[in-house]
Amino acid sequence: MWRPALIVLQPTPFCNIDCDYCYLRHRDDRTVMGAKVVSAIRDKIFPRIARDAAPTIIWHAGEPTTVPIAWYRSAYTELRKTAPGATNFSLQSNGIGLGRDWIEFARETGTQIGLSIDGPREFHDARRKTRNGKGTWALAMQALRELQQARIHPNVVTVLHPLSLQAVDAYFEFYRDNDISHVSFSIDESEGRHATSSFDAGDYTDAITGFLFGLMKRAYLEGFPLHIKEVERIASILAGGQLRNEQIDAWDVLVVAANGDVTTFSPEFMEVRSQAHRNFNFGNILIDDFDRIFTSALVARTQAEIRQGVDLCRARCRYFAVCGGGAPSNKMQENGGLDSAETQFCRFSVQPAAEAFRKMIHWARQIPEDRFISNPKCFAEPLT
Repeated sequence: MWRPALIVLQPTPFCNIDCDYCYLRHRDDRTVMGAKVVSAIRDKIFPRIARDAAPTIIWHAGEPTTVPIAWYRSAYTELRKTAPGATNFSLQSNGIGLGRDWIEFARETGTQIGLSIDGPREFHDARRKTRNGKGTWALAMQALRELQQARIHPNVVTVLHPLSLQAVDAYFEFYRDNDISHVSFSIDESEGRHATSSFDAGDYTDAITGFLFGLMKRAYLEGFPLHIKEVERIASILAGGQLRNEQIDAWDVLVVAANGDVTTFSPEFMEVRSQAHRNFNFGNILIDDFDRIFTSALVARTQAEIRQGVDLCRARCRYFAVCGGGAPSNKMQENGGLDSAETQFCRFSVQPAAEAFRKMIHWARQIPEDRFISNPKCFAEPLT
C-alpha cells in the first residue's frame, strides 16, 4: 500500500496579497477546486493509502482562505470518508482573512494552522503587501492574536532577506514577545515566476548560520522554548531519527491543483517549467486513470534523473547525511537539470541549519551544568 508523507491540495491559485518574492504563476486566477476534483481525490487517491498511514494533508498554493469556509466544510466531510484515520489536516495562510469562523473550523476539525509572518513589522511590510501596496503585518498579527486567544498556536513561516541577517535580536524579541515558539525559515528562492532571489548577490551561508545560532543562543539564555524546524529536523536525525527526504521518491509527496492536475516529488513543481518533463504535469485525476499516472513512463524517467542527482549529492556533499539529496525543483530551476547537485537553496537553507546546530552544541558544552538546570523550558518540549 501507498504511504505518502505529504499531500498538498490547492483549493485555488488565487492570492489576495502581493508578496515581492511570490513564485506563483497564476495568483490572479480565481478558479476554485470543483466538487468533481474533491470527489476524485476521495475516490481515486485516498483509498490507495495504507489504512495505518498518517499523511499530512495541507491546503496550500494561493491563499486558501479566499475560498469560502463552507467549501472547506463540505470538502473536509467528503475527504474524511476515505482518508486514513490518522490523517492530519493543515492550512497555510497569510492571515489576512483568517477570522473567527476559520478558528472555529480549525477547532472543530483539528486542522492545524500555519501563518506566514516575516518577523518584525519593518521586514514583513517591506515585502508582504496588499495589492494596493500597503503592509500586511498588522492583519497577520491580528490573526495570530485571535488564534492564540483560542489556544491555537500556529507554526510560523518566515522568509528571510539579507537585511534580516543583521537583526538577530529584533527577530528573537519579536518571536519571544509574541509567544511564537515554532518557526520555519526559508529564503526567497529563484523559483517559478520569481526568477531572481535577493540572495543572488553573494555567499550568505555564514551569515545565515550566525543568524540561526544567535537566535538559539538567546532562546537558551532567556529560557524561551524557540523551536526552529530546520535545525530540529537535523537534530532529530543525528539523535537516531530516520532521514527521509520526501522529495526524491515518487509519490512520497502528492500535489493536486484546483483543476485536478497532479505532480509529485517537489510541491513547487507545479510552478517549474520544463518541456522535457511536460512541466511536471503527470496527469489529471478527472480524465486519467490514477494507476497510469502513478506508473507513467514520465514519472519513471523523472525519478531516474532525480536519482542521478541524489548520487552526485551523496558523492560530493558532506551534508548528505542530514539532507538526503536536496530539492529537485531547486535543482531544475537553478541548475537546469534534475541530475545535478548543490543549489543555492542547499547552501542557504540546509547547510546553515546544520552548522548552526553544530555551533550550538559546541557552545553549550562550555556552559556549566547548573546553567542548563536553570533554563529547563528550553528543553521541555520534544523535537518536532
